[in-house]
Amino acid sequence: MKKTLIALAALAVSGVSFAEVTISGSLIMGYKATKSTGTNAISIPGLGLNAAAVAGGEASGFGVDTSEIDITATENLGGGQSIEAKLALAGADRSGESGGVTTGNGAVTGRDATLSYTNNAFGRIQMGTTMESAIHSDIPSAGAPVIDMDGKLFEIRTSSDFISYAAPIGPVIFQYKLSESSKGLGLGAGSSGTSGVTVGQRTSDFAVVYGKGPLQLVGVYRSYDNRNAVSVATAEGLTKNEAIAIQAGYDFGVAKLGFGIVNTTATVGPKVSDMMLGVSIPVSAWTFGMTFGRSTVSGVADAAVSVFPGGAGADALFKSAMQRADGTADSVSVGVKYDLSKRTSLSLKHATWTRSGYEQFEAWGARAKAGASVAGLNEFGYSDRASETSLLLAHTF
Repeated sequence: MKKTLIALAALAVSGVSFAEVTISGSLIMGYKATKSTGTNAISIPGLGLNAAAVAGGEASGFGVDTSEIDITATENLGGGQSIEAKLALAGADRSGESGGVTTGNGAVTGRDATLSYTNNAFGRIQMGTTMESAIHSDIPSAGAPVIDMDGKLFEIRTSSDFISYAAPIGPVIFQYKLSESSKGLGLGAGSSGTSGVTVGQRTSDFAVVYGKGPLQLVGVYRSYDNRNAVSVATAEGLTKNEAIAIQAGYDFGVAKLGFGIVNTTATVGPKVSDMMLGVSIPVSAWTFGMTFGRSTVSGVADAAVSVFPGGAGADALFKSAMQRADGTADSVSVGVKYDLSKRTSLSLKHATWTRSGYEQFEAWGARAKAGASVAGLNEFGYSDRASETSLLLAHTF
C-alpha cells in the first residue's frame, strides 16, 4: 500500500503551492539455483590457442532478489501543467542485492530517476537516468510470471541519461527519445568527448504506441551514431547501425497473448533478430505463464576479413572462430504466481536457454577489454544450455 504524504513545497507571492509525495517499494526474497553455459573446444595453432571444452558451473542459495524504495513527488502548476519527480533506491539490505558482500553491510545505490513536465496542450517532456527497458519483458511476455532473458538470450541492459518528448493524439502516443550511452553517464558528459571513451554510441528512438481496449501495439525505430566500420578488435568495436522493434499484445480475458520482434544491424555486417512469444492465464488467485524466445545471428561469415583483429593473416583466423556466432539460440521459461493478497505473492519460475551470438560477442568483448581476446575465442559457438530456477516471496508497499 502506498503511503501518501502531503508536503509544503513552496510559498510564492501568488499564493501557496504544495507537492504530493508517495513512498512505495518492494521486497522480494527467496531461493535461486543456476547453471551457466560452458565454453567450447577450439584449436587455432596459428594463434597459439588450443582450449578444451569447459562445462558450465552451478550455484544456489537463499537471499534478497529485490529491495527497492521508490519516491514520487507530483506538483500541480495550474493551467494544465504539472511536474513529477521520481527517485528509486535499491540494495537496502545487508547483501546490497549483490550476494557478495562479506562485511554484512549492503550498499544502497540509486536506480531510475526521472523528472517530467506535462502540459495538457502539447504533451510531456521528460529527462532521466534510467536502466534501459527489458526488451521483451512487458507486452511480449504477456505479463507472465517468468524469468527475463535480457543478459541471457538477449542483449545486456545498460543505464543512460536521456531526454524525451511524448504527445498523445487520440489513442496513439508519439515519442522521440535521445539517449546517451552508459559511457557518458552523468552531468556534463555523453554529448561530446573522445569517441568510444566518454561518448560511445548514442541512440535516437522514434516510437508509436497504441493502446485501446484489449489491444496494445508498439513500433520503435532506433538509430545509433558513432559507428565503427573499421575494426572489432576492442571490446567496443562491434557497433550498431539501427534497430526496428514491433510488439503486439491482446487480452482475451481468459488469457493474455504477447509477441515481440527486434531486428538489429551491426556496422560491420552481422544482423541480430530477437523474438519472443508469451502467454499468461489468470485463474482466481493464480497466474500461469510461459514464454518462448529466439535469437538469430547472421552475417558474421560475410563480414570483411579486414575488420577482424590480428592483421597479417591472423585476422582470417579470428574470423574463422568468430563466425561460429552465426546461428540460433532459444529460451523457454515457465512460471506460476499465487497472490496471497493484493500486495503479497509467491512465485515459482524456471528457464533454460542457450547463449546467443550477441552474448558470445559480449563475453569476448569483456575478455578483449581485459587484454585476453585470444583466450576469449572459446566463447564462440553454441554449447550446453544454461538454466535458472527461483522460488520467491514478494511484497510491495
